[in-house]
Amino acid sequence: MSSVKIMSFGRLKEILGPDFEIESENTDELLSQLTEKFPQLKDLKVRIAVNQKIISENKALQNNDVVALMPPYSGG
Repeated sequence: MSSVKIMSFGRLKEILGPDFEIESENTDELLSQLTEKFPQLKDLKVRIAVNQKIISENKALQNNDVVALMPPYSGG
C-alpha cells in the first residue's frame, strides 16, 4: 500500500474536509475507500488528478503521490 495525500476542491472539500493522507494501491480502490467513509460521494461525479495530471482510468499509486479530487466543471 502507498501513502498518498488527498486534496479536494469545491463541494468535495465541504464533504471531505481538510487535506489528509490515506493508504491505497490505486485510484479505483481509493475512490471505493472514500465512498465508504463519505457516502455523500456516491452520487457525485468526481474528476481525479494524480500529481497534477487528470486521469480517466485506474492508476497505480506510489508513496507520496498527491491525488486531487475535483467536482465536475465545464469550460468555455
